[in-house]
Amino acid sequence: MDFRLTPEQEALKREFEEFFKEEMKKAPPGWSGSMESMFSEEGFPFHRQMAKKLAEKGWLVRPWPKEYGGQDAPIIEQLIFSEVLGYYRGAGVDIFGVGMLGPTLLAAGSEEQKREHLPPIARAERFWCQGWSEPNAGSDLASLTTRAVRDGDDYIINGQKIWTSGAHHADWMFMLARTNPEEKRSRGLSFFLVDMKTPGITIRPLYSMEGSHLFNEVFFDDVRVPAKNMVGEENQGWAITRATMNFERSNVGQMSGLKRDLEELVEFCKETKWNGKTLAQNPFVRHQLAQLAIEIEAGRAMSYRIAWMQEKGGLLM
Repeated sequence: MDFRLTPEQEALKREFEEFFKEEMKKAPPGWSGSMESMFSEEGFPFHRQMAKKLAEKGWLVRPWPKEYGGQDAPIIEQLIFSEVLGYYRGAGVDIFGVGMLGPTLLAAGSEEQKREHLPPIARAERFWCQGWSEPNAGSDLASLTTRAVRDGDDYIINGQKIWTSGAHHADWMFMLARTNPEEKRSRGLSFFLVDMKTPGITIRPLYSMEGSHLFNEVFFDDVRVPAKNMVGEENQGWAITRATMNFERSNVGQMSGLKRDLEELVEFCKETKWNGKTLAQNPFVRHQLAQLAIEIEAGRAMSYRIAWMQEKGGLLM
């Protein structure tokens, strides 16, 4: 594959850079680009405002089909956008709605679900959270016990989710619930879309030791969800979930963010002295910095290769 950008892609990258370089000057104090920043009381209004600006420019979901709010843009252009976003510790991209649910619905959602949910995501009108982990089902997600029981045209959901990032700001949640208790592990699970304003949903904050609020507990007490909000077939939610996990796998934004961190670390080493010499003069420190640079560049190259494979049709978007 060719890692070089075309002149048109270089121009697009400069446009992204100019935008984020200017707009991120308006970020609230302490903004780091982390999820803690995005979902803090000070950071979320800025995050949502930036999402509106990106949507107005048509940058939020560029690769999506035009009929759902995208521009049918090549995946490589989305990669360039994500790389610039990560480097400038940018705001405005809902990682759950734009990065995970949107591609999932494009791949596995019904036409009704696509038309109901994708345009509001593209317009930055609807933010999402992820209802997966439970008190006894974290890394072992397949052991979850939240139940969804069919009742006419609805499912009634009871149970609890935990470590739900940004639930206190989310408009909707995508979640897994067990629809067949006779089946064990990953069998018998279904994938639902749930309006967070539905009666019976209770959100309780989980504060970090330093007082930040990213995580939440979410309780479901006889929450009625329309059957049309199930993605895919009943009891086939695990396959949908695995597809959701695959999206945004290139992670180029993290690589570019690490590149920015490394640049700042190098400057720190140039300015900071130990035993009369700057840290940058220490052979061990120089070796460590060089190793970090190599690993970041390798990660970036892998991200570009994944995007190239996606564009060639070798991987899901």
